[in-house]
Amino acid sequence: MIEMVDDRRDIFETYLDATESADVINEIVQKSDGYTFSEIEKLATSINVECAIRGTRYVKPSDVEKAFECFVAGKIGKIEDDQVLPTLEDVGGMFEQKKLLERVIVWPKKYPQLFESVGVPVSKGILLHGPSGCGKTLLANATISNSKFSVVNVKGPELLSKYIGASEENVRLVFEKARSCAPCILFFDELDSLAPKRGHDSTGVTDRVVNQLLTELDGAEGGMKGVIILGCTSRIDLIDDALLRPGRFDHHVYCGHPGEEERVEIMNVLTRKLRTIGIDFEELSRKTEGWSGADLQLLFTNAQFHNARQISQEEDGLEEDDVAIDSAAIQAVFQDSIPKPKRSEVDTRIGQKVTLA
Repeated sequence: MIEMVDDRRDIFETYLDATESADVINEIVQKSDGYTFSEIEKLATSINVECAIRGTRYVKPSDVEKAFECFVAGKIGKIEDDQVLPTLEDVGGMFEQKKLLERVIVWPKKYPQLFESVGVPVSKGILLHGPSGCGKTLLANATISNSKFSVVNVKGPELLSKYIGASEENVRLVFEKARSCAPCILFFDELDSLAPKRGHDSTGVTDRVVNQLLTELDGAEGGMKGVIILGCTSRIDLIDDALLRPGRFDHHVYCGHPGEEERVEIMNVLTRKLRTIGIDFEELSRKTEGWSGADLQLLFTNAQFHNARQISQEEDGLEEDDVAIDSAAIQAVFQDSIPKPKRSEVDTRIGQKVTLA
């Protein structure tokens, strides 16, 4: 721990160029009280990355703020100071998926000597895939919260740019930022939009982005020690095959529609902060075969609004917390809440012959 203000100032001045504003260094020094040399080095690297993203080497207050968001995330397990990540208790169902992610991400950090002694390599990447609405992003964020790792959170389309070479540079900078925050989880949501199959883009932009991703994942740009890649996609069939090979994403975790027991747990989680009256979750679970967690959430939301409309017609001063959900409300909105894909499949079976290939 470097306690002397002047010592921290000298270190930051060595790493950073803040000639445009001396106040910036003062702000960094004050915020980094109690940091070790290693933490100061990582923080300075993260600040320089933010400057590079703007295309300059001079540090501005906005660079410092963004770098601290990334760095502080690693200390408190949050993406941002005011955004609390969900916990594993907020994830209903997905029993096997939660166990696997705990073994792959949490255990190597919790029992490092054990993994080193038996020679088990730490996984480089995990890809969550499955239908939309089945909780992939929720599970990823809950795992990040449970791991207490630093996190760099990226939605695929955010890195794409119309300028030549800018998209590849954005990918490189994201990985550089993750390495500066190690141990870190680099979370790619909607990975299919960033890394589609090569050869289908007439401009060649996504092909170059995929090539840059492969370069970074293979560790050619400074190594990937301490960085775990976590990806989410609803269309794994659209992702370039090279990314799916072992050594890039070592684990492909399928998050499908929940089973009957999982749906019961999801209902308990969704109604944890709601008032429910006389709802048999086990019976409702049997009636919702093929529903996703998002479909079940919509069902309860529709039921709450149904009762809210009934109450508002009878009295004034309606409060959201006063609205309970009962079995009558569930029954009233059930047909309208049936997932559209499920309804179309039923209509297809009734209206025409279906041939299975």
